[in-house]
Amino acid sequence: MPTKTVTDEDSPTSARMKARILRAVVDVVADHGLSATTLARVADTAGVSQGVLVFHFKSKAGLLNATCRHLTEDYVALWQPILAEADPAQRVIGLVGADFHDSICAPAQLALWFAFWGESAAQPLYDDICRAEEERRAAAMRQACRDLAQQIAIPDPDMLATAIDGFTDGLWLQMHLQQGALSPDQARDMALSHLAMLVPALAERM
Repeated sequence: MPTKTVTDEDSPTSARMKARILRAVVDVVADHGLSATTLARVADTAGVSQGVLVFHFKSKAGLLNATCRHLTEDYVALWQPILAEADPAQRVIGLVGADFHDSICAPAQLALWFAFWGESAAQPLYDDICRAEEERRAAAMRQACRDLAQQIAIPDPDMLATAIDGFTDGLWLQMHLQQGALSPDQARDMALSHLAMLVPALAERM
């Protein structure tokens, strides 16, 4: 059974401790990469003993599992409520905006995402925890674009969805590789400008 992140069953003290440890994991991975992330480094960054880490997360694998799950839960919590929007144009715009929230594309968070994507040892963990949610998010954008195509002329709504999300991926990579050169707000504005070029009819609705 996968290690859970902070849950309703945790006491306030335990919940705060787990959240502190998970923040430390993000910082350690950002500084050292996944392979060089150790319980000792995480414990030192979090200001706790290794025994506390083992008590809550059992092992390094459990710690990384919980961190990946926590990051994914945060991302889903940002974009999923947008699906309740009846207007497909606002759904598309909202999904684009959610991808540039500080909680998921700050430098340390981006470093963690790219570590899970890029390090072969982390691929099974990423596939187990994140892949299904990533596919759900992509499907949500495709459906929003298909619904939008019922209102305005869009020759290939699935290609539009791919173009939108592909541009976002490129901006994430640029923010990761050139830290500080592009803020999340600037990247969001660029993504929305790109969307307006793809679908000019949306420009006045942003």
